[in-house]
Amino acid sequence: MQLNACLRKLFRTGGHPVLIHHPGGRLKFAIKRSLISVAALLLIVTAAGCRKESGPIASQPADSTESSRVIVEGQTPSEAQKQAMLAAKEALFTRLSGRLMKAMGGQGPAAAISVCQQEAPQIADEVSTEHNLRIGRTGVRLRNQNNEPPVWAKSLTDNETDTPQFVVLDNEDAAALLPIKLQAHCLMCHGPKDQIAPVIQDQLAKLYPADEATGFNEGDLRGWFWIEMPGG
Repeated sequence: MQLNACLRKLFRTGGHPVLIHHPGGRLKFAIKRSLISVAALLLIVTAAGCRKESGPIASQPADSTESSRVIVEGQTPSEAQKQAMLAAKEALFTRLSGRLMKAMGGQGPAAAISVCQQEAPQIADEVSTEHNLRIGRTGVRLRNQNNEPPVWAKSLTDNETDTPQFVVLDNEDAAALLPIKLQAHCLMCHGPKDQIAPVIQDQLAKLYPADEATGFNEGDLRGWFWIEMPGG
């Protein structure tokens, strides 16, 4: 209240020095001459008031309400929403696989495992922000235990759904679960354990002590991209 009153007095006087007194006659404070000071003060007040505004969409649900969304039966996203989610999936796949191939070509497969651990979450966050949605990956068997599927997708992953699924959630978001089939070059890190090179096994044991994501063959269902896209 005191700040608003001071600002009104300052603007009425065109920015000249104003002495503001307490009703009892004591000097309260003096406002400086320049309107730049007032502008700075307004920016500080505005920033404090906006501190809780939401930032870019991240690749994981923001709170327990978001993470507990369920599928609305009988509803499907629009064709435009489906295409937008497919475009985001393609962007993440292209960017991540390109980074992995570069690491393997330059430093070998063991380096690609480090990329998966350190860079894959950041790449997913970047794609999420660029496409204004949330995107992530989960697996039939997990290597990174943080890659659990969203609650709405759990029944689909438990049933090892191997076809693209497009759904609407109970908050009106569009969502998709898109299968990932294992490619030949992935076998060096995800293939039968007795066929994985010792140096790769050592790196997996170091970075993923609870790793379950081996024993696959080419063409197997490896996991899924999951996507949540704001409705409207």
